[in-house]
Amino acid sequence: MLENEKDMIQDAVYTPVTENSSADAASRMEQAVYAHTEPQQKKQKKNKANNNFKTIVATGLICSLVGGGIGGVIGANSVEVSYSGGGSTVQLVGNSGEISPVIAIAKKVTPSIVGVKTFGTYNYWGRQMVNQELGSGSGIIFREDGYIVTNYHVIENATSVTVTLDNDKEYEARIVGSDSSSDLAVLKIDASGLPAATLGDSDQLQVGELVVAIGNPLGYENSVTDGIVSGLNRQLTNYTDAMTLIQTNASINSGNSGGALVNSKGEVVGINSAKLVDSNAEGMGFALSINEVKPILEELISKGHVSRPYLGVSINSQYQVDEDTAERYEIPMGIQIAEVVQGGPAQKAGLQAGDIIYKVNDTLIQSFDDLSDIIDNCKVGDQLRILANRNGEKVAVTVTLTEGNVQN
Repeated sequence: MLENEKDMIQDAVYTPVTENSSADAASRMEQAVYAHTEPQQKKQKKNKANNNFKTIVATGLICSLVGGGIGGVIGANSVEVSYSGGGSTVQLVGNSGEISPVIAIAKKVTPSIVGVKTFGTYNYWGRQMVNQELGSGSGIIFREDGYIVTNYHVIENATSVTVTLDNDKEYEARIVGSDSSSDLAVLKIDASGLPAATLGDSDQLQVGELVVAIGNPLGYENSVTDGIVSGLNRQLTNYTDAMTLIQTNASINSGNSGGALVNSKGEVVGINSAKLVDSNAEGMGFALSINEVKPILEELISKGHVSRPYLGVSINSQYQVDEDTAERYEIPMGIQIAEVVQGGPAQKAGLQAGDIIYKVNDTLIQSFDDLSDIIDNCKVGDQLRILANRNGEKVAVTVTLTEGNVQN
């Protein structure tokens, strides 16, 4: 559960996905790719987006109530859009007689979005390139005293980080804490009175609801795309299994990682993180649910890492005891321990390699996911009552979960 799966995820810039016409549909694998930008390792200068792109482009035109959150009054040369949730009113001037809530959302949230650049060392044709730009992404100011959230994969391997605000001011940033399992990191800059974004309630999202993605794709600062919530509680193979994801068709591209997915009230409901690359799929972006993000941010600020419960066993999926095997050998269905970590909680409680775990507390265990789900809902210090089969004999132990090895 604590193992980092990033090495299984291909980069959107260096590894374009191409369709193999000779492969059948069953052989094509979905690939989750990070939505951040890594510069080409060449001497040529990187194209910098023109500052004119800070002008927000509204791509959706809505003439009536949208998502229960926005209403509007049409005027001759102006549009008044009010948020029923927050009570704020934004005056916008335009030539169109139609109301675009995307404009109001972008105007409210864009000042809270920052550009993130990372620097470090990499090997290029056998040479150590020192203090080079590693990549760029996005971030969200969530506290006015300079705290910024971004993705872990944006700042991974960085020795230094710079943050550029909406007003073009640039700051050196300190990495306060990071967590590879949730793909989150918190940065801190020496500034105060910053425009902090409002963090919303992702549990209230509904499929079909309007959402807006704001970030810095391919270096184009504060780009805005709109779409809908396409799905909730998603999980992606080869991406974090510690978090659930919001699926959206709002365009998420390289550089969007760490940016905001915003609801119709102008509240951040997700952290844009990945997209699905497949020859048969389009418009499948994913964001970390903000309700799962919030407690992690607090823990990263206070401790610099996330405490996760740890059992200390390795499970080999090939040795899962299915119904046929259980009947044949007269043993319970369950999962077999391949290895116990010496000095870990399971070993201290008396579990051994080869034991078949078939019940934890009051839940029957028939797959690794069953066990993982239980541990995911526990805290460090919680106790598990585990029943196992050892050479045909029942073994009952109580395991106290400890804090796992922190991998950042």
